[in-house]
Amino acid sequence: MKKLSNIILPLILCMILLTGCANSKSQNENASGIKMYLTVSTADTFRQTIIDSAKKHASEAGAELVVKDAEGSLENQLAHIEEAVNGGYDVILCNPVDTDTALQLQVAAGDLPIVFFNSCPDDNRLQADKYIFVGSNEEEAGRYQAEYILNKYSNQDTINVAIFKGEKTHSATLGRTNALKKTLNDSGKKINYVFEDNADWSTETAEKYFELFLKTGQKADAVACNNDDMALGIVNACENNNISLDSVPVIGVDATEKGCKSIAEGKMAFTIYQSGSGQGEYLIKAAIRLAHGDSLDGLDYLSDDGKYVWVPFEKVDKNNVSKYQ
Repeated sequence: MKKLSNIILPLILCMILLTGCANSKSQNENASGIKMYLTVSTADTFRQTIIDSAKKHASEAGAELVVKDAEGSLENQLAHIEEAVNGGYDVILCNPVDTDTALQLQVAAGDLPIVFFNSCPDDNRLQADKYIFVGSNEEEAGRYQAEYILNKYSNQDTINVAIFKGEKTHSATLGRTNALKKTLNDSGKKINYVFEDNADWSTETAEKYFELFLKTGQKADAVACNNDDMALGIVNACENNNISLDSVPVIGVDATEKGCKSIAEGKMAFTIYQSGSGQGEYLIKAAIRLAHGDSLDGLDYLSDDGKYVWVPFEKVDKNNVSKYQ
């Protein structure tokens, strides 16, 4: 009997441990009854991709997800946070109108955890398992753009670069632009920045600004844009002025449907795939855990400090664009 008990007892302990692990995993993945409140600064093309994916994954997990557009107004966004608190929501998903207001948003949220997305607050405003960010590492995108330009003009000692940036305070604008310029400047080549301004993610604004740039008579070897929408504006301006897009490669970020179509047609030269669908998926995965009061430990792409979930970027050009269409 003693030998039998020596066999049975370890088996029972193993079953208990396995059951506990299964319950923990189930809790992390089960969102039944969870109420999520998403507030977006402004629902542009890429942010809408994130939202659509978040809706899909929230529905599949059994969570309730409400989406509100702040229309660029901090006042509206704070009202959204108040609605989430008063409405008994479990977690807030927030694309901040202004990242400098993160502390205000956190104070307004009270005890509710916040998953920031698309525009990242300062690191000191984030806290593991409480205030986290889901997105892609913007520095990687800027570096990829610079590497494309340097490879394209590897035989030139001097390169003239025009830069079209997004919103002035947006973390993607800062991260992408700073990494682009740092990588170019560290190359040992002479880099002339013949144009640099904020076109605020807009196709129409970028087109207008590039038309003005052309009137200065300066030459650009490459045009680097913080997103595809602005890059498409440059393409339009080049076509309107009979400028060969082979002589002035236009590069973007996001690999949107229109951006990829432009690359396939031989217009835009290069973009970087930022997975809006992937960010939407991990937005919900992180939100479920925080709503349960669980740690994000073990979640794919989680940074070592537990503050960020970095969904990877991927390079896209004419050789692989069909994969992203």
